[in-house]
Amino acid sequence: MNQPMAKFAIISLTLAVCFSMALAAQQSPPAKDPEFEEQFQQGQKALEAHRYKDAVIALKKANKLRQDSCAACYIALGVAYARMGQIDDALKSCDKAGACANDDPTRAAAHNLKGTVLLSIAGTDSKKLLSAESEYRVAVQADKSAAIHHMGLAKTLLRRSMDAEAKEELQVCLRLNPDTRTAEEARLMLADPRRGREEFAPDFEIQTVQGESISLQQLKGKVVVMDFWATWCPPCRASVPELRDLTRKYPTSKLVLISVSADDDEQAWRDFIAKKNMDWVQYLDSNHKVLNAFGIHAFPTYLVIDGDGIVKQRITGLDPRESVVHRLKATLGNMPQLEGERK
Repeated sequence: MNQPMAKFAIISLTLAVCFSMALAAQQSPPAKDPEFEEQFQQGQKALEAHRYKDAVIALKKANKLRQDSCAACYIALGVAYARMGQIDDALKSCDKAGACANDDPTRAAAHNLKGTVLLSIAGTDSKKLLSAESEYRVAVQADKSAAIHHMGLAKTLLRRSMDAEAKEELQVCLRLNPDTRTAEEARLMLADPRRGREEFAPDFEIQTVQGESISLQQLKGKVVVMDFWATWCPPCRASVPELRDLTRKYPTSKLVLISVSADDDEQAWRDFIAKKNMDWVQYLDSNHKVLNAFGIHAFPTYLVIDGDGIVKQRITGLDPRESVVHRLKATLGNMPQLEGERK
């Protein structure tokens, strides 16, 4: 699913935080139930491994063992459905989580997750933005001490161009001493409110297969195309010739292609890129640090990042009717950095 301006890269961390908050909020857990614990842990592990269908199956079984009244199960289901693009199911799961929550922090986590899902599909739709804002405000009222709720509300307000109120929420977020990543995001948005309205790519630094160190900051001013792939992914392998052609169309001084592999087998990865003469920037993301930062949950995924670090296009999967390069053509054609630069 490619929702217009969908911001799953931005909300990936928030989804995980909502789930963690729901687990932490279980102040009075039920008596030990080995069968429930087994199913719930299976669901949690599948969710962390990006196996969302497996996560849904296990979490539904766990929830049944709680007579369909497990708020943490519903929140985890909401995360899984959101990452699969099943937005209606995600929103329903959030509502069910809120309805069966027995404490304010869990109730707040459910509303925060619903706000996050709504924000991810809102684009410029004022009705959806208002709905997201409403959910975040409920979350803030239920648990004022959680920085993540103030952050979500601030992002929604920035999307609505309510910058003054958004800055107040960001300052509250910082006063609550959030984790390092959230604090850095808040400071960046305070300095440049556009970061709440546009999808800015997270900065990264990688060590390429050629032994070169590259960061997004170093590439400022250039167009960057990110190719997230794996050797075990047939559509990814099929796209290699097109990507090679792309590197021949534009000079590296203007456009940089970076292929980030999710492979577990380093030798298989090295053998493949050597055999296919993939002579552009190659990186093996063995700990999934870059994949998680960009919220990548399906392969292949392609991102186009402009010279200011803003994600201008996100493509997931291959379309048999249209080549990858053709799908990128319109976006690249509108990049001022590439004007007159095609080889």
